[in-house]
Amino acid sequence: MKKIVFMGDSITAGFKLLSNYENIINMGVGGNKTTETIPLVKNLRLHQPDIVVLMIGINDFLCNVRYFDHGYTIPFYKTYDALIDLISVNLPRTNLYLVSMLPMNSRSEGQLTKENVLEYNKDIYFINKFIKHQAKAYKATYLDLYSKFIVDGYLNPHYTIDGIHLSELGYETYLEFLKENAKDIFI
Repeated sequence: MKKIVFMGDSITAGFKLLSNYENIINMGVGGNKTTETIPLVKNLRLHQPDIVVLMIGINDFLCNVRYFDHGYTIPFYKTYDALIDLISVNLPRTNLYLVSMLPMNSRSEGQLTKENVLEYNKDIYFINKFIKHQAKAYKATYLDLYSKFIVDGYLNPHYTIDGIHLSELGYETYLEFLKENAKDIFI
């Protein structure tokens, strides 16, 4: 049975359906950005997985649009590249799946207004083009979850609990998407 590791932020950490598969390890950490995921490659190596599924970037993006109070900027394109380079160099026989960032939906208060989120989702669309390019450059597989989850410019409201994180239906849809598009994870 193949050993699979999922890495990412709170969206990955909240993917509780993965616990139904004894060969899957969920290394998602709430709040993680690329800068905090890079050091986890050392732990990832200990598992020697056959497949790594990486979805990361929404917290980097939120930092860069000043959603969080700490006010620092993350050079996402550089840190994302460094992360997948580290995974590729340290686990050369591991198949890597790069999952697109998800779109967002608005919230009733704060910075995530409908207007802002519509623009943010356009930015995320272009970030996903970069992720797709990196997948090709690193001979990884790109999984376009963004297109599956966006409706009229926003994250499908049935798939989210707060505009960013997934609902139970969102995770069920994510799992079905993986079963259809990354079949070797479940063999």
